[in-house]
Amino acid sequence: MKKILGFTLVLMTLGFMSCSPSPVGRWIEPTGGTEEQGFILNQDGSATSVNMGFIEFTKWEKNGDLLILNGRNKGAYKREFVDTMKIEKLTKTEMTLSQAGYSVTYLKD
Repeated sequence: MKKILGFTLVLMTLGFMSCSPSPVGRWIEPTGGTEEQGFILNQDGSATSVNMGFIEFTKWEKNGDLLILNGRNKGAYKREFVDTMKIEKLTKTEMTLSQAGYSVTYLKD
């Protein structure tokens, strides 16, 4: 009986974990204008920027409540960077990221 109960608890835990929303997808910041901007987080860990000017994302990872985006600046000061943001909210349609007291909400496109 204890083995069955333990196995059931493990299955329930795995079920709840798989129900949590994934950051994979196309995320757009509502700007109020006609030009949308944001990023695409692909299942394979690659990332792409959407109309972000000189910013080009290359890969991403989620570590606990952190979203880590790697990329490079393609402007006059070319350099690679790692951007670490706290995931304040993540649903199937909305993700709010914060960093250094500033937060941005993205909508899944």
